[in-house]
Amino acid sequence: MAMLDVSARRLEPAVAEVAARGLDVKAFACDVASRADVAATFTRVEQAFGAPVSVLVNNAVWARFQPLAEIDDEVIDRTIAVGLKALVWTTQAAVPQMQRHGGGSIVNISSVGARYPQSGSMVYGAMKGAVIALTRAAAVELSPLRIRVNAVLPGMVGTPASKAQFDAETLASREAAMPLGRFGAPDDIAA
Repeated sequence: MAMLDVSARRLEPAVAEVAARGLDVKAFACDVASRADVAATFTRVEQAFGAPVSVLVNNAVWARFQPLAEIDDEVIDRTIAVGLKALVWTTQAAVPQMQRHGGGSIVNISSVGARYPQSGSMVYGAMKGAVIALTRAAAVELSPLRIRVNAVLPGMVGTPASKAQFDAETLASREAAMPLGRFGAPDDIAA
């Protein structure tokens, strides 16, 4: 398993957790918003594992939740670059490898925020809605190549990054409103 992040060092805890489960995992520094960096990294991944990529999970995101009046070019550009353009670049890089493998599977992580937006999530919700449209189009185009493309739309997942978006009182009220009485966990989605 290959894990990509703009900083390989930030991946160390995740790599250690996956390795502790007995899986062969390697970290690769990659700016997924850069088409050239993605192409070069996918080549390195294939070389490192001695096999073409057969599964791709697009989970990269950059988001800043804020009111409409505060949205600026940086927020729009970075959200779209990491959350949408990156899906195109990684899919472009993965498809030739999946063809050499005889097929594959691509899973794009969208969000319930695409369907049920909240105040302050305009750019994020629009990007995640575009992920759904991109997934549908890719599924149609890539199915003749034996490549499945699906999207998962999780709700709030209790990661440190998502929790950092809210104050303690807001976090507590949102968690209390969850049907399970808690935020989702990464393992809920992975399963």
